[in-house]
Amino acid sequence: MDTANENTKAENTTFVRELAARLIFPAFMTSCLLAVYALLQMGVHEGLAVFYVLFPGALGIWLLEHALPFRKSWNRNDDDVGTDFIHMVVAQIIMPRLLKPLYLATLVSGLTYLIGERASSLWPHEWPLIAQLFLMLLVAEFGRYWVHRWAHEIHWMWKFHAVHHSPNRLYLLNAGRFHPIEKIYFLIPEVVPFLVLGVNTETTALYFVFNGIHGLFQHSNIYLKLGVMNYIFSMTELHRWHHSKAIEQSNTNYGNNLIIWDIIFGTFFWPKEKEVGSIGLHNPEYPKDYLGQLAAPFNGDIDKPADYSDRPEYYEELALTEPPLAEKN
Repeated sequence: MDTANENTKAENTTFVRELAARLIFPAFMTSCLLAVYALLQMGVHEGLAVFYVLFPGALGIWLLEHALPFRKSWNRNDDDVGTDFIHMVVAQIIMPRLLKPLYLATLVSGLTYLIGERASSLWPHEWPLIAQLFLMLLVAEFGRYWVHRWAHEIHWMWKFHAVHHSPNRLYLLNAGRFHPIEKIYFLIPEVVPFLVLGVNTETTALYFVFNGIHGLFQHSNIYLKLGVMNYIFSMTELHRWHHSKAIEQSNTNYGNNLIIWDIIFGTFFWPKEKEVGSIGLHNPEYPKDYLGQLAAPFNGDIDKPADYSDRPEYYEELALTEPPLAEKN
C-alpha cells in the first residue's frame, strides 16, 4: 500500500511539474502585459509603468528558478552574481538612457532627413495594441537577428559578444551580461526604427515589458516546455543551445524574442528530447570579474585556449562530450 501511495504521489508531482512547465511562461507574460496596460490606462508614466512590472516580474522569475529548476546546480553562485548585477545595471539600465539622446541626434535625425517627415505617419496607430506589439517585435527582431548573427561570424564583433557567452550556467541575471561597446550597436535595431516611425508610448511600453520579461525567462534556470510555441518565441529551450560550448550548436537560434527569422534564414536548432551539455566558452580561464570582462576583447582571443587554432576539432569534440556543470558538481 505504501509503495502504491508513493508511486501515485510521484505521478501527481510529475503531472503538476509538467503542467507548470507548459503554462508558466504564457500565463506570466500575459499577466505582465495586462499589468503594464492597466497602469498606462491609470495614467502612470510609461517609464514607471515598465519598472513597476519588470521589478516584481524579475523577483517572480527568481522564485520560479528555485521552485522549478532546470538544473539545481545552476542555482549555486559560480562567482558570477556580482559581475552579472553590474552588467545588468550598466547594459540594461544606464546604457539605453545614455544612447537614446545620441541616436536621436545622429541616426534618427539622419534617417528622418533621408526618408522625410512622413516616415512618422507610416506606423499603424489604428491597429489593436497587441498587433502593434507583434509588428514592433517583428521589425526589431529582423535587425537584431542580423546584428546578433554577425556577432558570431565577424571576428572583432565576436570578441565583444564572447562576454555574453562566458557564464558556465544560465540564470536570469545572464540576460544583462553584455559588453557596453556591444550594447551600442545591439540597441540600434531595437530603438532607432521606432523613433523614426513615431511608435506610440503604449506600444513601446508593452515592447519593453515583453523584451525584459522574455529575456529573463530566456536565460532562466526554470524547467519550461513550450511545445509548438518554440516555433514562435526564442525561449529557454532553444536559447540554451545557443549558449552551448560547441560552436556548431551555439551558432544557431539568434532570435532575441522571436525565433521566426531563424526559421526563415535556416539557423533554427531544436534537437527534441535532448538537453544541452556544457555551456560557456572553451577557455576556462576567461575573466569572471567585471573589469576583466571589459578588457577581454582587447586582450587577444582569450575566449579559447592558446592551442585552439592548432586542434579545433579536439576542443569541439570535447565540448560535445564534456559533462555539464550540473554533473561536475
